[in-house]
Amino acid sequence: MRPSVDGSAPFRPVRTTAMDMLWSGWGDPAEATPLPGTVIGLLRDLLGVRPRETAPVALDDMTVPESALEPAARRALVAALGGDATRVRTDAETRVRHTRGKSTPDLLRIREGDLADIPAAVLLPAGHDEVLAVLRVCAAHGLPLVPFGGGTSVVGGLAPEPRGAFVALDLRRMDALLDLDPVSRTATLQPGLRGPRAEALLAEHGFTLGHFPQSYEWATIGGFAAARSSGQASAGYGRFDEMVLSLTLATPEGTLDTGRAPRSAAGPDLRQLVLGSEGAFGVITSVTVRIRPVPRTSVHEGWHFPS
Repeated sequence: MRPSVDGSAPFRPVRTTAMDMLWSGWGDPAEATPLPGTVIGLLRDLLGVRPRETAPVALDDMTVPESALEPAARRALVAALGGDATRVRTDAETRVRHTRGKSTPDLLRIREGDLADIPAAVLLPAGHDEVLAVLRVCAAHGLPLVPFGGGTSVVGGLAPEPRGAFVALDLRRMDALLDLDPVSRTATLQPGLRGPRAEALLAEHGFTLGHFPQSYEWATIGGFAAARSSGQASAGYGRFDEMVLSLTLATPEGTLDTGRAPRSAAGPDLRQLVLGSEGAFGVITSVTVRIRPVPRTSVHEGWHFPS
């Protein structure tokens, strides 16, 4: 940490490296700190919260059900992913780490060892065409599919309705900067790019996306678009949906490209159908966004009130 611009208080610089999050919690495990006694007392006296009598279930102690993925579906998914069986994962730890999101109910359930919403498999596509192939296989075998970016959902977006086996589509391999136009100030990014990595790639060209919600370290570009992301730093550059010029989706019926006209008066704007849709209409495989030059100076301000 370093002093703020006026020297009154320290602030943390924007992180530009990705890291892994706790499987049963939120945040960087290396920076976890205990609650102050005053906060514990407040929770106890005002809300009736008491310390747990037993520790949360450890990852190694989880009772993980066997994968319910049918052999025929597994073979078809392996073929859709280039014949690479390592990209159709059914091991216990990978499936646990893709169970639900990070809302308070999600975390309480996973800490109790509740794995009712565990995926039958986790798939790792490397590009748009593989996502298309996976979706066709899932449609043919009646398998629900949940797109998975950083796993930071707090609205239940990673747990489908209980209708049997489902698979999670982890987009982490799709993490490239596909195109950057310094004149038009636009960039096309793949959906699996986490916020820190996206900023680092853009900074190499002197640009920034400027989107820093509280989930920034772990959330992905595709997740920003699918959840219509907004956060504590949105006052400067706006919400994420206001930065998006176009999106490409993979669907079981083919590819949907929303176009990239900056303004249009010709009918519905398909971007608005996709933004905030939480993966209901397809899997976002690329996002073209407005970018801005890296500012010469960044100022972080905060206010507090006596009551």
